[in-house]
Amino acid sequence: MTYDEFYNHIEQFPKEVTNRDLETYLLALYNLTTQHKDNIFTATLCLELLKQAFTETPVLYNEKWTTIRTMPETDSMSAFDYTQAVILFQIAELHRMRGKELQDKQRYMRITSETGYDWYNFDAFSLLECGAQGLSDYIGKEETIPDDWHFLGDLLDLGRYYE
Repeated sequence: MTYDEFYNHIEQFPKEVTNRDLETYLLALYNLTTQHKDNIFTATLCLELLKQAFTETPVLYNEKWTTIRTMPETDSMSAFDYTQAVILFQIAELHRMRGKELQDKQRYMRITSETGYDWYNFDAFSLLECGAQGLSDYIGKEETIPDDWHFLGDLLDLGRYYE
């Protein structure tokens, strides 16, 4: 599957599922990815997981995640662990921003979290759409998505700050 084809699938999500609070969405995605740890990553599996996360039961927030204050480095762990770490980082960030930055009516113009990370997207649809568009723009629309869990972590991270 090419990056452009993947983006086109993501663009269809609003017609197929109901948007969800981003923290809840990521908690559900964390649950789903954990269940698929031993699966070979494919773009098709990624799309299935991303779509299922709109309806999947989320895991409960674990207070120890609040100590996660930095984005993981891609080369410091396995591809699957990197993706899980990105999800947990974003969950922790959103959890810390409740009642603070997330209340800003202008948040889609950009807010900077207390840990210094910029955010432009605060719902699942915009995060996924911007992440997919960003990857397509950076890598190339006609390039093939690698069978690598890093892709999902990169998609989510880029979705956080790509406009």
